[in-house]
Amino acid sequence: MATTTFNVDGYDLAADISGTGSPAVVFISGAGCGRDSWDAAIAVLRSKTTRLTYDRAGIGDSETPDLASRTLGAAAEELRGLLTAADLPGPFILVGHSLGGLIALIYAAQGPENLAGLVLVDTSDIHLNLDIDTPILTAPDGDLAFDIPASVADVTRSRRPLDIPSIVIASRPGHWLEDETIDFTRWHPFTPLELDTRWQTHQQSLAKDLGATHKVARYGGHTIQTDDPTIVADSIDSLIDLARRSAR
Repeated sequence: MATTTFNVDGYDLAADISGTGSPAVVFISGAGCGRDSWDAAIAVLRSKTTRLTYDRAGIGDSETPDLASRTLGAAAEELRGLLTAADLPGPFILVGHSLGGLIALIYAAQGPENLAGLVLVDTSDIHLNLDIDTPILTAPDGDLAFDIPASVADVTRSRRPLDIPSIVIASRPGHWLEDETIDFTRWHPFTPLELDTRWQTHQQSLAKDLGATHKVARYGGHTIQTDDPTIVADSIDSLIDLARRSAR
């Protein structure tokens, strides 16, 4: 797979484009993660089609513009510029993980006309960052960061029925309680059980707001595409099949 760079707003983004066919599947990684974070899920995809993975600005092989921070909405516009620069015709299925799920959601809400589907993989609860005793105002993303308060309006506007086939995949219930790497003092006043319950409720309400199918992973934790890649691949395959049947 050859890596290609595309100039978007004056800086270069690294992307891997492989396969052929329609609809094209576009993968959007979580905060600080590169395009290789999707390797396990891509490996078990049944469908043969065009796939694009990329590094956002400030991550991996992509350049870093002269910015201290930016909004999730700006990252969605960056993706739109990348797809234009790559001259991919669409339609697209967007697959986003964590904060990347919010980027996918914002993109879809801003222009769903060329989308064949949306898969949100354990999408972040942006309001949780602001509801704790010491609010988290920025989310590191490689050499850049996301401005959380400034991104809330974009996310809130995007949580509505989008009239495209959508799937929301939640991580396995209970994984917050078992993860010894989490510093729970950061999330005070929420207890581990309250955090776990809130996360599941967030995924359910997101699916309801979008009119999406709600699925729950069987294994692992937050990185479902690595821990339980089949549920992600199966969801993508089902939307590809649906798009191809609709196009006949």
